[in-house]
Parts: sequence; structure tokens; C-alpha cells
Amino acid sequence: MKRFLLYFLLFTSPLFTFAQYEHDDQHQSSSANGMDVAWDFIADLNNTEIPLDVILSQWVIVTEPSDELYDYLEVSLEEIRLNLTYKNFDQIEIKSYNELSRKEVRDIDPEGLNVNNMYFIYYQGRLVTSIYVEGDKIGSFTLVSKGDDMAHFVTY
Repeated sequence: MKRFLLYFLLFTSPLFTFAQYEHDDQHQSSSANGMDVAWDFIADLNNTEIPLDVILSQWVIVTEPSDELYDYLEVSLEEIRLNLTYKNFDQIEIKSYNELSRKEVRDIDPEGLNVNNMYFIYYQGRLVTSIYVEGDKIGSFTLVSKGDDMAHFVTY
């Protein structure tokens, strides 16, 4: 009986280890996934051969579409593109909310959004834009002041 129990434990222990390892991988990949989405979005935006309306339709979540909103979003994307065009792409840095200093985040009000999905794009140490990722799309690339020296992400 002892031998059977020993074999049973030896047989099942790799399964428990694998299950924990798989869970850790899923957690790490979900947190890395938002960063990947941010990098892919910025890479497409930096590619001037991709029209802005294509980037908008492929990447940005728009829950209440209107012509005015699409025009505003395209102009906003154009401004970000201008800030990235002809820059050395290798010098672009994306930081997560948790990587920012306390000074940098004290003026941001998450307003219930998951801070683990907030990314900040820098070029040579200067902030270019901020991105909020929802799933595999961009929920917002607009961080605006809401008064009282606080800023928040605007979703579309």
C-alpha cells in the first residue's frame, strides 16, 4: 500500500507543477499582451504607408461612432504620427503605469480603469502619448485634464 501511494504521488506531482507553471505563463502573457498591443499599434502608426482610417478601424475601439468622432480621432492619430515620423524607432520606449515614478502618476486618475492596461509612449524621454489597452485593441490614446490638476483616459 505504501508503495502504491508513493507511486501515485510521484506520478501526480509533475501534473501539479505543470498546472502551476501554466497558470504563471498565462498571467505573464496576459500582462505582456497589453505591451505587445501597444508596440504593434505604435509600429503601425509609425508606418506612413498605412492610412489612418485603417489604423483607426483595426486598432481603436469606438463604441458610439459618429462622423465627428472619427474626424477627431483621425486628427489625433495624425498628430501622434507626426510626433513619431522620421524618429529613430529604436529610441521609442513604452512604459507601463507601474514603471512610472510616483511623480508621473500622481496627476492621473484611473477612474476605475485597470492601471495594468495603461501604457505611456516616450521618445528620448519625452511623453508622446498615453494608451489604454482593452483586450487586443486600443480603448484610448487620449489622456486629458479633467480639472484639479488631474488627468484621465477618454474612451470613445
